Amino acid sequence: MGLFDLLKKKKPAMPETIEEGMASQAEDFVGAFSRPGAPIDGSRLDYTASSLSLVDRVLDDFFRQQAPLPDDLHFLASAYVFEVARREFGGRYLRGDEDNPFVLVIGKDDAQVGVCAMSKVRGRAVNGPEDDLGFFYAGIAPAVARGVSATLI
Repeated sequence: MGLFDLLKKKKPAMPETIEEGMASQAEDFVGAFSRPGAPIDGSRLDYTASSLSLVDRVLDDFFRQQAPLPDDLHFLASAYVFEVARREFGGRYLRGDEDNPFVLVIGKDDAQVGVCAMSKVRGRAVNGPEDDLGFFYAGIAPAVARGVSATLI
């Protein structure tokens, strides 16, 4: 086996869809907190609404220390929040804007709910408890149930 073969095997496969990519990033978030000494118990990151309190706790550490949220952690945490919602409500990802590069769109036609988790995750680290992820997430189900188009920011 030559060097080229070794390098070829180490290259990770690019996800075929945004959904696969986001799911992979969410798994990486869980993996990052599944190591000994992690600030939260990664085994409790089970893609349920209640597990968002753990993500909230991680982001609260950045708020309390007034430390900038690293871009990679911002993306991984956002992917986890997105995937919690997608597992419960379904949906697909679309490209967004600068504050929300990706948006999870739940529903169809005149009843689409856009979930803008990326700005909310950053906001939680910057603004503190006023951008609570649990409160944000709790707004998804009523918006979906109303059957109207809405954007949750």
